[in-house]
Amino acid sequence: MTEADIKRKFNEALKLEKEGKISQAAKVYSEILGMNPKFQKAYLNLGALYSRTGDSENAIKTYQKALELGKTTELYYNLGVELYRLGSLDAAVKALKGSLELNKKYLNSHLLLAYCYKQLDRPDKSELYLKNAIKLDPKNKTAYAALATIYFDTEKWEQALAAANVAIQINPNDPRMEILMTEIHVKLGNYKQSFETLKKVTSTAQGFVQFNDSIKQAKQKPKPEEKVFFDNLEVLTRKKLDEFKNKLTLSKESPQDFEAPEAQDALDLSLMYLFHGDSERALKYLLYAQKNLQENPTSENG
Repeated sequence: MTEADIKRKFNEALKLEKEGKISQAAKVYSEILGMNPKFQKAYLNLGALYSRTGDSENAIKTYQKALELGKTTELYYNLGVELYRLGSLDAAVKALKGSLELNKKYLNSHLLLAYCYKQLDRPDKSELYLKNAIKLDPKNKTAYAALATIYFDTEKWEQALAAANVAIQINPNDPRMEILMTEIHVKLGNYKQSFETLKKVTSTAQGFVQFNDSIKQAKQKPKPEEKVFFDNLEVLTRKKLDEFKNKLTLSKESPQDFEAPEAQDALDLSLMYLFHGDSERALKYLLYAQKNLQENPTSENG
């Protein structure tokens, strides 16, 4: 088969790929490689198709064959991705470093190396590659979010807060990062900021808003079984609130004789108010629980 024929089949495979006909495209790429085993681009595209279908093992074999024909940054990176997916972290690191030997500024390899080292419990190395990524792309939200998480996991609260702040500036209203910020504020003792951030998240996060709205609608026009639920919830909440307030008052008046409410008391009330549709009170008691656990870490286990 002539070079023109192979080129025509390659274009056919590309067309099938664009149409979403993955298995047919893969078959054509395989046919091309049967005719010309040195057509590296066909290996690359075939490996990518295996990757799209979750077949990492065949993707790895295909990329390795392509690398025998010539080393490229993209091939090493793609190989690293598949090895990472299979949990072969040391091999993934080796492949990704191979990509950086060819192109030190390949952003994706720096990011994935950071994730590899996080999995390998090497936060120092993870931090290094995230900082490299930020040097290459100062507005990379993924790098800042990951860096905030690394600092949080290693209890570097101030650095975690700074990284999270930048991540949110780049990507406003990211609920995952805002929730992390509430945790960081608790660790720093900034309980007011933690509450305000949590309040903002719950007023904008789609899932929470939908849940809150559905509770309010159910309370406005309850079905018979819902009315029984809300009536019982009202009684239980009042009882739990009275117990909580009594514990709090007694602990303040005679701290040597009475213990303050525990985190679980506050969590119970938080959940109850959540099902009342009163998100602000739910957050206040959740924050009390966070503060209690922060100040008395052993209380979690009784």
